[in-house]
Amino acid sequence: MLTQTAAQIFLQAQRGLFQTDSFRSFRTFNFDEYHAEGREAFGHLLTVNDETLLAQCSQVFKVEEVCKIILIPLVGGVEVNVESSVEFVDSGETFAFFASTGKEFIITNPYSEGAINYLQIRIKSNDQDFKNTLTQFDLLDKNTLLTVFSGDLSEANIYLGKYGGREEGIFEASKRGVFAFVIEGAFEVQNRLLEKRDGLSVLGADEIEFEALSNDAVILVVED
Repeated sequence: MLTQTAAQIFLQAQRGLFQTDSFRSFRTFNFDEYHAEGREAFGHLLTVNDETLLAQCSQVFKVEEVCKIILIPLVGGVEVNVESSVEFVDSGETFAFFASTGKEFIITNPYSEGAINYLQIRIKSNDQDFKNTLTQFDLLDKNTLLTVFSGDLSEANIYLGKYGGREEGIFEASKRGVFAFVIEGAFEVQNRLLEKRDGLSVLGADEIEFEALSNDAVILVVED
């Protein structure tokens, strides 16, 4: 039996929402016009935005705090315009780049039909020498956490995993805290039930234990 650890649950229904005719963004943490008590950044982890963009539409983003931005397509692929350099990021890939305060970048849905869905994660960073990085991963490699972003020693690392029903996992934490976010399905994490797009932050635990409660459940883990 696990001992209960200090943790905070971020329910998907309680996230902030920004929406236009072509774009929708759910914010787990405070971001832009969304500010709520208890939704402050988790260490270096500034944002976990769950965003949807309609076909042939673009969204311009402005950076308010120096950071690394990691884009993870969940449905379809995204086109990213960063300082006149255009990168296409497909499902099964992550794209990370450094952005200084005041800079803008553009995300476009390049498809003629169908919406795209992706995560936009921002991690506080002063690593101005960081080069744009495209990382590939394969969720067919099931029941294990795959590294999809590695920060420097002071920054967050990000992992993704797809698990079969009742498959268990243990994440050995080496930093101050862990944030878990369920992308698909449901998990029990540290004795807490998390359903699709719920999050959980845990501080001071040496190990994070989790179990998939549905088949092909997908979890994201950020260690900071």
